[in-house]
Amino acid sequence: MVKSIIIVFCFLTTLYSTVIAGRPGIYERIPDPEGQYPRLGACPDDHACIFPADVAQFLPGAYFDLRVELHSYDKKARTPAPEPYTQFKTTIRKNNGSWMDVNEFFGFQHPPELQHWHFSWIDSIETRYAKQLGLDKVPVDVNVSSRVWRKIKFDEPGTYDISVQYGPKDAYTVRYTVIQPKTPSKKAKNAILFIADGCNTAMITAARAVSRKHTSGKYESFLSFEDFDNLGHIITHSIDGLVTDSANSASAYSTGHKARPNALGVYTDSSDDPFDDPKVELITELIRRRQPGKGIGIVTTAYGQDATPSSLYAHTSSRFAGDHIADQFVHGVSTNWVNVTAPDVFLAGGAEYLRGPDALNQTDYHPLLKQMNYQIVLDKHELNQYHSDDKLYGVFRKSNLDVWMERNVFINNTVGNKAAPDMSGKDALGTDQPGLEDMTIKALEVLKKRGGKDGFFLMSEAASVDKQLHTLDFPRSWADLLELDATIKKTVEWLKKNGEYEDTLILFTADHGHSFDVYGSVDVEFIQKHANQKKEMLNSIGVYERSGWPGYFDNDGDGFPDNWAPQITLAGGSNNGPDHYESWILSTDGPKLPAVKSQDKTHFVANKQEMAGNYGDGLHWNGNIPLDQGLDVHSMTDVAIYSNGPGSDLFKKTMENWELFFKLTEALDLQHPTTTAPKKDEKQQH
Repeated sequence: MVKSIIIVFCFLTTLYSTVIAGRPGIYERIPDPEGQYPRLGACPDDHACIFPADVAQFLPGAYFDLRVELHSYDKKARTPAPEPYTQFKTTIRKNNGSWMDVNEFFGFQHPPELQHWHFSWIDSIETRYAKQLGLDKVPVDVNVSSRVWRKIKFDEPGTYDISVQYGPKDAYTVRYTVIQPKTPSKKAKNAILFIADGCNTAMITAARAVSRKHTSGKYESFLSFEDFDNLGHIITHSIDGLVTDSANSASAYSTGHKARPNALGVYTDSSDDPFDDPKVELITELIRRRQPGKGIGIVTTAYGQDATPSSLYAHTSSRFAGDHIADQFVHGVSTNWVNVTAPDVFLAGGAEYLRGPDALNQTDYHPLLKQMNYQIVLDKHELNQYHSDDKLYGVFRKSNLDVWMERNVFINNTVGNKAAPDMSGKDALGTDQPGLEDMTIKALEVLKKRGGKDGFFLMSEAASVDKQLHTLDFPRSWADLLELDATIKKTVEWLKKNGEYEDTLILFTADHGHSFDVYGSVDVEFIQKHANQKKEMLNSIGVYERSGWPGYFDNDGDGFPDNWAPQITLAGGSNNGPDHYESWILSTDGPKLPAVKSQDKTHFVANKQEMAGNYGDGLHWNGNIPLDQGLDVHSMTDVAIYSNGPGSDLFKKTMENWELFFKLTEALDLQHPTTTAPKKDEKQQH
């Protein structure tokens, strides 16, 4: 009997050794492959995917989900896919030690359920446009087998290899690094992260040019954040491409992990479900666990379920699921995750997701928010009158807040929007909506009360810098950037007045950039006088020694031009966009819309009805992006990061976007695991 057991044991040992022979245990860092149509992002192996992806970094004790996928397909036969994998083993080792079963390592008595689904892989541009090209091309059918281990963590620093073996000589291995926690030389009690969404360096120089006085080419002053202690640059790529979107770029800041476009706090898997993707812990969730006394604030001029604000409280692979994202604010994501973030202050738009037909299951979230101890305010006047110690939820409009120009210059442009935050169908006029400065200063007042000696973390976003760059409406974009600049100036004054300045780390950056730049000046009156005369219109642009200076002036010293439509303005543009007309005229009848759908609805064409293009009499710019894109798209440019206060030295070099999370957690001394209990009013179970 004993001999039989020994024989069986030896057989199993030999079989196991065969399975992990060769590649398993031999980590190989595989460069990103060439191609626009990968099977799935960050999956360089022919059949296996592991998320978090290779070279991911973690804090000790930070939670994450681990998903392994096996893809069965035949590119030659195309369809149907072969049978899914059923036999595969996932193992782990620390610091090149012995391999052990991943279930045993993470304390699972039984392996998670084996899941199956399939997806269609569009593997080439010919497949993507087969119908238009008349090609006999169909997507590759892929059968998927997967397991996911939820809410796990690495407790100790070190190097961890995870390998999935799916054949005698077939395996894929990723390597993770769990960092050694660092203690800051001086801990930042508070941190404020200002984000000018989509702002590249050229936007900063343009905003300076239209708002600051200069003599003999020398500026009398710079923008407020240009006086900060340090300046660095951030590389913005997504996990599987050169150009990112606001979701995964903001998510990289809030998690320390790169992601695919549209993803928030997750690694995107291949399933259709946008809520089952493997999660990674957010900085706000980490604060609630490790420094629960600290106040948390989220402020944005976008709708509150938009990419950047959602990156601080939501987990989904679809940033467009606004109804579910609003629900996650209240209920969290699952029964097997950390408690909801429940920020102390949340000020934004997005009223349609809180009640009415666009809310999830038409739920009225106002009573639920009140049960979470939120006081709700609906306009600028209620916001200014708020002085309580309770948590504050402000929602001031359906969709995004009006841009600065529609709130301060062309206020009547908002008439007829039917965007009242109470969902009554009435208008939300620009005069009733708070600006970024109003919201940020009020957030600071609340956070100082609620955070007390433990301090606070605040994210304040100028969202429409990006949104107006998408529509090539450069003056409106400059205005929203200048609003953020004025907000930063007022924030510094508030911090000094309230004794918080020396203890506050202030960051100003963008999540990604656009391709905007200025190459001279332009005489807009001359352009209008010579409509449809291309030679004369082009000669109105001054370059080099004829570039001169634009005619903006700021006599009242508020940081904004007193005149937004001078004869001479900046000749600026983007290196990409749809077909459109350009006259550099300020659109006074509403934000610019450069392109509209063609009559047959198949592609975008230049909009002859918009003012900024002189109603079709401006210069015609040929589009250079896919025809299904009607807006300017993001670029791969690095973005600047300005930093001031304790911990600011960490941000003065070139870094990748995911590194901001680790530098911020170091500055706030969040990297060490703690056993601190959450606040009483944050103990919601979901």
